[in-house]
Amino acid sequence: MSNVASDKFLLKLFEKTAEIGEISYFNKYDIGKEVGLSDKQEVDRITEILHVDGFVSYNEVMPSKVQITSKGKKRLENNQI
Repeated sequence: MSNVASDKFLLKLFEKTAEIGEISYFNKYDIGKEVGLSDKQEVDRITEILHVDGFVSYNEVMPSKVQITSKGKKRLENNQI
């Protein structure tokens, strides 16, 4: 897993959120597929790293769903990727 993959994942999650105009939960495996990640274990590793860093949060009822956090949005808005 590379930083590039996690950056692409976070950016795609940000874009999906912007499309609907509010922070919502999205299926992490669907986001992974959209950025070229077909290995579910790799998606799990990426989302866990992003979660530990505070950039995404999990849905408590459905852990396969994630959302970008305000910290994640700030990272992208400040061009820290």
